[in-house]
Amino acid sequence: MTTNSQGTVDPLDFNAVFKRDEVSGLKATFYIPTDVAGTQADQSANILKSHIKLASEQFVESGMSKSDTEAMFAPIADLVADSSYWRLQSRGLAVFVAPGFHLAVRIPLEVSESVMVADHFQVLPLVPILENDGKCYILALAKNSLRLFEATRNNIEQLPLGTIPESFDAVIGELPEQSLQSRAIGGGEAAFYGQGGSGETETMLTEKFIHAVGKAVGDELGTARSQPLVLASVAEYLPIFRDATSYPAVHDQVIAGNPERKLPDELRSAAWKLLHESEAARDSAERERALSAVHKGKGALDAAEIARAADEGRVDSLYLPRDEKRLTSSTVRELVNRAVLSTVRTSGTLRTLGKWDRDDEIIATLRY
Repeated sequence: MTTNSQGTVDPLDFNAVFKRDEVSGLKATFYIPTDVAGTQADQSANILKSHIKLASEQFVESGMSKSDTEAMFAPIADLVADSSYWRLQSRGLAVFVAPGFHLAVRIPLEVSESVMVADHFQVLPLVPILENDGKCYILALAKNSLRLFEATRNNIEQLPLGTIPESFDAVIGELPEQSLQSRAIGGGEAAFYGQGGSGETETMLTEKFIHAVGKAVGDELGTARSQPLVLASVAEYLPIFRDATSYPAVHDQVIAGNPERKLPDELRSAAWKLLHESEAARDSAERERALSAVHKGKGALDAAEIARAADEGRVDSLYLPRDEKRLTSSTVRELVNRAVLSTVRTSGTLRTLGKWDRDDEIIATLRY
């Protein structure tokens, strides 16, 4: 559990949900709108309470005894009564219940209230979290401190720096004494000194710092990565950093301003604004590649065919609308939900694209 500007967010690990979904039998899925400030606490709790009642009735109608149904929903009913839990929320709550299984996850996504009792858990609202490529790195680079984040469109998480230097002093302090030409003295004033007239200046030491950071970022994140990295720094740092790092996907614009003064959620929002234009071009290119695979017999467009292929472990990449509302048909939604479950379970790739020609359109590329 983390607490930040997006409220209280639980670990976004849904492996247990995907594993339990493989067990046959009815399952219940709830999505509850919540708010970070906790002002809707009572309302959100009451929504879940009423939805538990609806779901319980469906389980009893299916043949489960009333006592077994009450026992199954008891852990979630206890949450309803926990006022402190409802005061610590993010933007949405996802709840999964099946015989012998329950999981409630506070998520940084706005969701519409819903309850579904079916043979499979409903995971479509989670696709923005589950998708493989909808992420970026953000490096907040300032002399006094460095912060490294990984962000989706809706969530941001600070990562450990590992071998990346944590500050200017951490780099400059390791240089040989004779090479040090500038040091901050009282009031932030720079003092220049050295031996042999080497001519190093504070600017050159700053470049050494950025070079050290760039090299370490490349070593830490690896080179065979396509996930964009957005720098939050003064613009002058960008060309030096790009020259120094082996990381291949550094974005060509920076989040301007002093990154030390920006909250993580501000950095997330600013990064995705910068990435939007290039993302649209990348979306278009990926869509064309996927359609080309379909035309060569290595993909599919029909939702039923895609769901069957996913169940068989044949889906390599599943492309869905970024706006879930584009899936308007209940039949298509059921098939796509099944395809998502099976694609994730068999280590396929989930991708959302922004532009689609019509509603209920999806694409899959196939392994065989």
